[in-house]
Amino acid sequence: MTSDATVVHINVIGFPSAVSLAKDPSLRDQAFVVAGTGRGALVLDVSPRARREGLEPGMNLLAAQRRLKSLIVRPPEPLDYGKAHREMERIVRRYAPEVENQGGGHLYLDLRGTGRLFGPPADCALRIRDEIVDQLGIDPTVAVARNKVSAKVVTRTLRPTGFAFLQPGTEQEFLSGQDVRLLPGVGPALFKLLYTAGIRSIGALGSLEAEEGRALLGPRWQNLVLAARGIEAEPVYDSSLQSPALERRLDFEADVADWEALRAAAIALVEDGGMDLRRRRLALGRLGMTVLYADGFRRSAGLRVRGPIALDQDLIPLADRLLRLAADRRVRIRSLELRFTDLVRDPLERDLFEPELALRQERLQTAVDRTRRRFGPAALRRATELLAPPAQSSVLRADSHG
Repeated sequence: MTSDATVVHINVIGFPSAVSLAKDPSLRDQAFVVAGTGRGALVLDVSPRARREGLEPGMNLLAAQRRLKSLIVRPPEPLDYGKAHREMERIVRRYAPEVENQGGGHLYLDLRGTGRLFGPPADCALRIRDEIVDQLGIDPTVAVARNKVSAKVVTRTLRPTGFAFLQPGTEQEFLSGQDVRLLPGVGPALFKLLYTAGIRSIGALGSLEAEEGRALLGPRWQNLVLAARGIEAEPVYDSSLQSPALERRLDFEADVADWEALRAAAIALVEDGGMDLRRRRLALGRLGMTVLYADGFRRSAGLRVRGPIALDQDLIPLADRLLRLAADRRVRIRSLELRFTDLVRDPLERDLFEPELALRQERLQTAVDRTRRRFGPAALRRATELLAPPAQSSVLRADSHG
């Protein structure tokens, strides 16, 4: 934790809808949602007007349309989101030596040592905010505080837009009266537990003694209680210093032509790489595959994702698609290689509006990883992986600067 308030959190509330508004200003006073298509589609984001009409992210699209007959539905536009976020990072890197890019309109900066160049942190943060508004048409919420957790709670209290400076030494006082759901790390499942225990404010969580905290929250009690008191030591991680790539390669003992066997090998590779990503607290933005054929020919394919991913349930379909793109010749295959790139730090923190289903899937993934780390990767395997052919060698490479 820094002694001065130099940590800045930039938070674009409702990033997909904010990007849509910047692209099409005629939507400014319209009730619209960003949602996929098809049966069972969920609302991914809502415009300010739609939120005032009672719509929320995570609800069923058909239910939203029944509630509001004039509702406009916009498709997700991941390329536009990526471009807007890269432009935001370009702006802030002119001012901050360390920038942690968490994707989706979330950036942390540490402005220590920049005072002589750009003035006090609060003034510099306002200047950055004005540039984002002027150049991108996106109005973020911005907070300056001594640490990341305090700055994030401040931005959540200001939604949808605004600016605040939290004086050093007032963190616990500010946090104490805030709704406990605003604290990073408190998702729907944990909130239910805290609510049942009568803990509704961040201050009530911060007042727990060691025995109470351990009994109620388990092994992570200390970090949560300290965060509720405004105490955090985690620095701003410079995204430019994160691991640029992870690689996984499998060389077969004998050249392979059977499709199911190839698919099983690809799944085994992507699961192994995914577990390494999660251990490093990283998520990927792009997955690439290279296939080496028996005749020496190589074919590569790559796919970008809408947002950083790290769970097997998202990685495996991606590997499936890549295998179909790269393994399209009627020639036996000698090896497969996967490359995990565009890596960003995964804060392991759920959004306030994330559906409960996503939380259950993450808990299941955590349990699977824990079992494999303790008893070995073969302790839990998908039935498909049993079809994988014998491997002559497995080369696992991780290029890292962080």
